[in-house]
Amino acid sequence: MKALRSFAVAAATLVLSSASLSAQATPSAAEVLAKYVTAIGGKDAIMKITSLKQTSTMQVPAMGLTADVEAYQAAPNKMATKSTIPGVGEMLQGTDGVIAWDANPMQGPRLLSDKELAQTLEGADFYGNMLYPADRFSKMENLGVADFNGEKSYKLKLVRKDSGRETTQYFSVATGLIVGAETVQESQMGTMQVSSTLSDYKEFGGVKFPTKTEVNMGANKLLLTITNVVINGAPATAFDIPDAVKPLIKK
Repeated sequence: MKALRSFAVAAATLVLSSASLSAQATPSAAEVLAKYVTAIGGKDAIMKITSLKQTSTMQVPAMGLTADVEAYQAAPNKMATKSTIPGVGEMLQGTDGVIAWDANPMQGPRLLSDKELAQTLEGADFYGNMLYPADRFSKMENLGVADFNGEKSYKLKLVRKDSGRETTQYFSVATGLIVGAETVQESQMGTMQVSSTLSDYKEFGGVKFPTKTEVNMGANKLLLTITNVVINGAPATAFDIPDAVKPLIKK
């Protein structure tokens, strides 16, 4: 009986130990994000970058549209995008860190405000969007392992502190790289569910960037393919407020 009892105690200890190890096997959200930063090149390499110039092509298969896109980003919180669609013209979006705008031939120029402004300023958070510092978020939670586009991934729930905007992001268990994201996008037409798939990472200036992104917005699908990334290649003038937007600014 004593030997049996000792065996039972040993077995119970083994079970509890295994359960503890299993619980520890799932990393925290902060640990997943730290692995991501390492996977794309590490904090030191990222901090050497102060701006980016990206050239890409965007396709909207359902509409038969193809656009050339130039995108600029600069620390701490500037970005500007110019999409040129044949037969339509130029579509401009951006922010100089304070004012955010959207100008296109169909709807004309406008200043962004409220949720759209907050969303744009968060999207322009240069280091925040690469390093995921904890002070940018009110909540960071690992919801466990899930399948995203055939990739075994950690599913993270992230809530931005300033806007309260919630995103679900998927990080590959194998590589640590982000492979997808789901969120609600604010636009002139209201809110819409957006799902993105990121792939084909390539290194530019010591940091890896996803060069292929598939974005699903309701029934619409956009395919974005980055052809080049120029590190520290964004001129200061890239973030100048477009002339068409300037008359809208109240002095």
